[in-house]
Formats: sequence, C-alpha cells, structure tokens
Amino acid sequence: MSQLKEKILRFLRENPIFSRFLKNSGYMFSSSTISVGLVAVQSILAASLLGSSQLGLITLAISSVTTINQIFSFRMGEFVIRFFTKAKEEHGLEHAKAIIKSSILIESITSILAFIFLILIAPVAAPLFATKLDPALLTPLIQLFGISILANLFTETANGVLRVTNHFKTQAAIGLIQSLLTFSIILLAFIFKWGFLVILLAYLVGKIFIGVSPMLMALRVMPREFGSDWWKTPISILTSVKEMTRFVVSTNLSGTIKQLSNESEPLWIGFFIDEGAVGLYKVAMSVANLLTIPITPIIQTAFPEITRSVVTKKWRQLRKLLRQITLIASIWTVPATLFLVIFGEWILKTLYDPEFLPAYLPMVILLVGYAFTNIFFWNRSLLLSFGKANIPLIVLAVGGILKMALAFVVVPVYGINGEAALLSGYFILTTGVMIMVGYAVIKKSESTEPEIEAT
Repeated sequence: MSQLKEKILRFLRENPIFSRFLKNSGYMFSSSTISVGLVAVQSILAASLLGSSQLGLITLAISSVTTINQIFSFRMGEFVIRFFTKAKEEHGLEHAKAIIKSSILIESITSILAFIFLILIAPVAAPLFATKLDPALLTPLIQLFGISILANLFTETANGVLRVTNHFKTQAAIGLIQSLLTFSIILLAFIFKWGFLVILLAYLVGKIFIGVSPMLMALRVMPREFGSDWWKTPISILTSVKEMTRFVVSTNLSGTIKQLSNESEPLWIGFFIDEGAVGLYKVAMSVANLLTIPITPIIQTAFPEITRSVVTKKWRQLRKLLRQITLIASIWTVPATLFLVIFGEWILKTLYDPEFLPAYLPMVILLVGYAFTNIFFWNRSLLLSFGKANIPLIVLAVGGILKMALAFVVVPVYGINGEAALLSGYFILTTGVMIMVGYAVIKKSESTEPEIEAT
C-alpha cells in the first residue's frame, strides 16, 4: 500500500500540470457529485408533480430564454481564458487587465440587448412551440424567466476570471449552493403540491444565484489579483483587436449554431410535435445528462491548462495532458453508460411516473452520442486554445445545418427517437472532425514552432 502511495505521489510530482488539473477538478467534481444526485431527484419530483405536458411547458420557457441568451452571447469566458493568458505572457499585466475590462463591457451590453429582444419576441415565438396548451400561457413564462439574463449580466467574464486566477474552489461552492437552493424549492413544491409556476421560479432563483454570485466573487478577487485600480486600465492599449474580434464573432456564431442544433431540442420537439413529447424528451435528456455532469468540471479546469501549454509552446506536455484527461473521462463514461443502458428502464419505471416509460429508447440513443463527446470533451477547447475559433464554427455549422435539415424529414416520422438519433449523430460527427483537425494543428505547430528544450 505504501509503495502504491509513493508511486502516485512521485507521478504527481513529475506531472505538475496534471497534478494542478486534478486538484482543481477535485474541487469542481466534489460539488458536481452532490449536484448530480440533487438534479436527478429534483427532475423526478418535477416530472411526477407536473406530468409530461406541464413539464414540457416549463422546459419550453427555459429553453426559449436560454436560446435567445446564447444567440446574443459572445462566450466571454472563453475569450478571457484565451486572451488573458496570452496578453499577460506577451505584453504584461496591464494588457491582461484591459482584456477583462473590455470583456465586461461587451458582455453587459449584449445581455441587455438580449433581454430587450426576448421581451419583444416572446408573444411571437410562443404559438410556434405551444400547440397542446394555450400559447398565451407560455408568453409570460418566457418573459418571467428572462429576468435571469439580466442576473447574468457579465457572468461569463466573471467565471473566466475565477478560472484564470485558480479560484475553482469558489466556483465549486457556488455551484453546490445553487443546486441546493433549486432542489429545496422543488422539494417544497412537491410536498405541498404547488403548481408549475413555483417549479419555474425554483429554476429562476437558481439561475439568478449562479449568475450574480460569480460576478460578486470576481469583483472581490480582481482588486487583490490586479490592484484596486484595475478598472482604470484603458482598453485602447490592446494591440490584437482584429484577432480578438475575429475570435468573439467566431465563438458567437459557433455557439449560436451549437445552441440551435443541439441545445434547443425542446423547441424542435415542440415545433414538430407537442408539449407532451417535450416532457418525455426532457426526461430522456435528464437521465442521459447524468453522464455529462461529472465531466463539466473537468472541461472547466482543462481549458486553462490546455491554453497554457499552447501559449508556452509545450507540445509534448500538451499531448500528454490530452491523453491523461481522455483516460479520466473514459474511466467514468464507459461504466456509467453501461449502467444507464441496463437499468434505465427500471429507473424510469420505478422513480418516474409510468407515463414517462416511452423516454427509455430515446435515452439509450442519446447515450451513444453523449458517451463519445464525453470521452473527447476537449475537442473544441483545443482549437480555441490555438485561436482557431473559425474551425469549430465551420464544423458545427455544417453539422448543424445537416441535422436541422434532416429534422424536417426524420422527426415527423420517427418522433423523439428520430430527434435523439439526429443529436447523437451530430455529436459523433462534429466531435470526430474536430479531434482530427486539432491533432493536425498540433503536428503543424510542432514543425513550425519547435519546443525549446530545457537546459
């Protein structure tokens, strides 16, 4: 036992990058492990309380707001991680502070515009997705949940700041408290048989908390890390404006395509079928998403480490890190997928209402795509670290257009099973292409910018 411990300690000492990655992932994973259980239970409680149609209505409201917000988002968290590290390495701390200031301004403006657009578009959008129940019910729900956009005024930037300053422990605590908060309200709603409006408010309160808290913590961290006058740094000192503009536009477009093609599934189901089908698909995704929740913290901690390796041109270190994090993802993903396939029907039959049993087959189909993209979760982060935001844009655009076009043929015939198959196919296609391109970029960089050997 002592020999094994000594080997592990020696391995961690010899791999400081991987060791730091594990430490930061540990904070996030501890939080998400508890959150997995809470999310699973609250999903069961909400589904049992509401039934498929009302659950579908709430899912449509939340998905509508999320979609609008993502369309207006420039993914400023990714922008901060990519350009803060680069600016600090090449030009010093003043440029890095200017990156953060510009990110806050851009994100705040786009968030306000997104909220205004949402309020105006809600009455027009609601009839497109609510066909079983009165569309007039959906409009105020969308507008109410839209408050969460303002509560996330510059949350992406704040999360980026917390990551580049290694405050993963803080992010883990915020995520855990948010899960507890949402779960507590849904549990009370289930006990006292409150209506679907309270369930929506539970998600809204959680969304507000997880939006406001990182902003407050970042505003507390930045004076300590960058000085109390960080906000006075002029944005005009930035020299890579064209590159940064190209990056944020590309990440916005690729994120928008990703949102429309694989993160707005409830809206597509509502458009082609009805709210009841949305509720069934929501349950299928809720169970399948259990596979991805532990991987989310690894994504958050891996991106900064990948970026550091790219910026410092440590190619062997980068390849080694990719192998190590792929192995970690596989150790969780493979057995978890098999477990959900074997016991998924029992989970739906026992824990959910029998009304949701038809969600089993789409759940299994979804697990195929989720498992593949889980194991190779770093595919897009790698390309963003190289500043190649246009490549994910092209790959996701082609895959997204293909998926959306096929939806008009497949979903009306095969229903939610067809939509699940299209999503899994989209995951496998886009992830596979970005992996191959990413390794080609590494190989090219190794030949054009060889790593400097330590003396």
